Amino acid sequence: MNPLRPFRRTLWAPLSAALLGASALLWGRQVAAEESAAEKLFREGRALLVEQRFAEACPKLEESQRLEPSLGTKLNVAFCHERLGDVATAWVGFQEALTTARTEGDAAREAFARSRIEAIAPRVPWLRVRVSAGDAGADQVAILIDGAALDPVAWDKELPVDPGEHVVAAAHRGEVFWQTTVALRESERADVAVPPAAPVEPAPAAVSRPEQRPTAPRAGAREARSARAAAPGAAGGFVYEAGVLVGFLWLEAGKNDGCITRYGTCSFDAETDSFLAGATGFVGYTAMERLDLGLRAQIGLHSSEGILFALGPSASYLLGERFRVGSTLLFGTATHTAEVYEQGGYLPDGSSTGYGDEGPVETDLPLGFSLGLGAELGMKLMDSPAGSLFLQATPLFLVGADGVAASLPLGVAYRWN
Repeated sequence: MNPLRPFRRTLWAPLSAALLGASALLWGRQVAAEESAAEKLFREGRALLVEQRFAEACPKLEESQRLEPSLGTKLNVAFCHERLGDVATAWVGFQEALTTARTEGDAAREAFARSRIEAIAPRVPWLRVRVSAGDAGADQVAILIDGAALDPVAWDKELPVDPGEHVVAAAHRGEVFWQTTVALRESERADVAVPPAAPVEPAPAAVSRPEQRPTAPRAGAREARSARAAAPGAAGGFVYEAGVLVGFLWLEAGKNDGCITRYGTCSFDAETDSFLAGATGFVGYTAMERLDLGLRAQIGLHSSEGILFALGPSASYLLGERFRVGSTLLFGTATHTAEVYEQGGYLPDGSSTGYGDEGPVETDLPLGFSLGLGAELGMKLMDSPAGSLFLQATPLFLVGADGVAASLPLGVAYRWN
C-alpha cells in the first residue's frame, strides 16, 4: 500500500474545490468583461448614431449585438442600416426584431418594428438569379453574390438586396466561368440569367492551377452608399409632424356695426400686441429624398382674447443634415377683443352721427377670411428611431378684408418619417 494515498485523499477535496472556484471566478470575470464591452460598444454606437455618423455606428452596434443579443440593440442596428441607406439589411433586421418582440410580448417595440417595415418595404430593391435547369445542384454550379455563396434553395427567387452595385458570379467545380455586375437603385427589380456551365477539362496531374475567385465588388461602393446616408423621410413615404409654439402676435382689425348710443352704423378699429401660444402640424408625402410636400396648419390662442388659425399647402426641404426650411400659402383668420369708441357713423336717413359721447365698449374685432404666407425655419436637435426633434420658427403674415395680422412664434416639433 502506498503510504501517501491517505494524504492524497485528504488533499484532493480542498484542491478540487479551489480549482473549481478559480475556474468559476475566471469565467465570471470573462463574462463580465464581455458584458462590459457590449455595453461600451452600444453606448459608442448610439452616440455616433445621434451624430449621424452611420458608417461608424453600425459596426459597433452589430458587435454589441453579437456579444450580448437584445431586442433593443437589434432595433438600433436595423435603424442604423436604414439611415445608412442599406434598406434591405434594415428591412430584414426589423423583420427579425418584430418576431422577437412578438415572442417577448413587447407590444410597443412590435408596433415600432412593424411601422418601419411598412415604411421601408416600398424602397427595397430585389434581385433574382436565374440558373439553367441543367446546372441545378450545388455539386455542379455555385452561385455567388458579392463573394458569398447563394443557397440553391434561393435560386430563381427574388432576394432583397441593398441599393448599389452587386457582383454576381457562377463557378463550376471551383472555377469561375461567368461574372457580371448589377447596379440597383431603391425600389428597382432585376433578373440575372446565368449561362450554362461550359465543360471543364481536368488538368494534368503534374500541373497545379490556381483557383480563380470572383473579383470583389468595386472598392468604394459601400462607402458611396454611406456618403448618401438617408435623410429623415426617404422618397416614397408619408411624413407627419406635431409641435407646440409660443410667440408674439400683432393684429389690426376693424368692423362696421350698429352704434351703441344711437341708430345707424359705426366703424370700430383697434390693434393689439399679444402673447401667442398654440400648436402647429404638418402632414405630407416625401416627393424627393429631401423634399416633403403636404399641408401645414397653425392654431393658437392669444392674450387679447382671440384666436389665430391658418392652413395651407406647404413645401419643406432638408438643408444639409441639420436644418429645414419651408414655405406655406396660407388661408385663415384671426380675432381679438378690444375696447373701442364709436367713430363716426350714419343714420338710416343718411345724416352723420358724429362721434359717440359714451365711454369705450368691449367688442370682438375679426380679421375675416384672409390670405397670406408662412415660413418654416428649423434646426434639428436630435434623432430617434421614429423621426427627429426640431427647434422651429413658423412666422406668418395674413391679409384680410378687415385687417392684417403677423405672428412670430418659436417652438419645438417632432417629425415622424
